[in-house]
Amino acid sequence: MSNYPQYNLDEKPSSSSKIPLITLGARVVTLATLLVSWGVLQTSEVTFDNGARLTYDYYRSYSYTLFAVIAGAVYNLLHIPFAIYFLIRKKRLINHKVFRQIELYGDKIIFGIVATGAGTALGATMDLQKIVYNDDNSKYHDFLNLMYIPSAFVWAGFVTCGISSILSSLSFHKE
Repeated sequence: MSNYPQYNLDEKPSSSSKIPLITLGARVVTLATLLVSWGVLQTSEVTFDNGARLTYDYYRSYSYTLFAVIAGAVYNLLHIPFAIYFLIRKKRLINHKVFRQIELYGDKIIFGIVATGAGTALGATMDLQKIVYNDDNSKYHDFLNLMYIPSAFVWAGFVTCGISSILSSLSFHKE
């Protein structure tokens, strides 16, 4: 046999383990922060004196952030029932190697998407704040100051998504 570690997929965590609670907490907090960010992105707009409106979809970076927020929210929403079952029963609902691998790789991919969305939103906001606009300067800056709010919530979602990603790695127990 090889020298690589073998994994026992039937091993259950001890009943005193906090992993199921932390898993559920991380998924719920991720979902909540991403939903707040989604709401702020969708409702933020500024109307100028000439009647033009500035919203998140005027900038591609904020559109990408919205995509990252939606992808992260949907993924976590789908995994919350599994985390609830894991918390209640102290075992996985679907205790199959393929499902655990899908969860592991899905968490890593969503973690990367949310991380790049968070970086995009914050970077775009910081760069756009440096521009001096000729007309309605204060309204542009009002909009951009408001864009720090979804950026902060996406960053919080990024951190808790990272926690979920680490915990999904722990579902493969070494023998």
